[in-house]
Amino acid sequence: MWESHRNMPRLHLFVCVNERDPNDPLGPGCRGSETYAALKEEVARRGEVASTWVTRTYCLGVCPREGCTVAVYPKGQNVRIRTIEDAVRLLSAENDDGLEDVERLQREKVLALARRLNPKLTLEDIQNPHDFPELDDPDWHYEDGVLTGIQTARMALRARK
Repeated sequence: MWESHRNMPRLHLFVCVNERDPNDPLGPGCRGSETYAALKEEVARRGEVASTWVTRTYCLGVCPREGCTVAVYPKGQNVRIRTIEDAVRLLSAENDDGLEDVERLQREKVLALARRLNPKLTLEDIQNPHDFPELDDPDWHYEDGVLTGIQTARMALRARK
């Protein structure tokens, strides 16, 4: 029996890395190894490894003359990627609601403010501010409230989809 996965990604990219002989009548294949590596690196740089998966695969249909084919899940479409820059733009275009970067920046701001109040605090610690009396600070509460608002808006937009 298949098990349900609790931590499914918001985006899963399957990159064709198929390579054939250059003289093959079907062409040389997608040759997407560089695109795959660039996407993996960009996802890691953005800190989105848990929410964006990049998987190397083979044949996703007809190979483009330039670049490679990338299947985008959950949209269920194949995208022709010509350059590494196109691949990186694909990540930005697939940003689920446009608020992900705003949320990340606000989370960093809340953590930085918390660490000014107590340098030992972690991201996990600030999820339970009642455990840390030094977080009873109006500025910190304001910034944490802004973060909560952004997260609520993202959830509402996701639920609408």
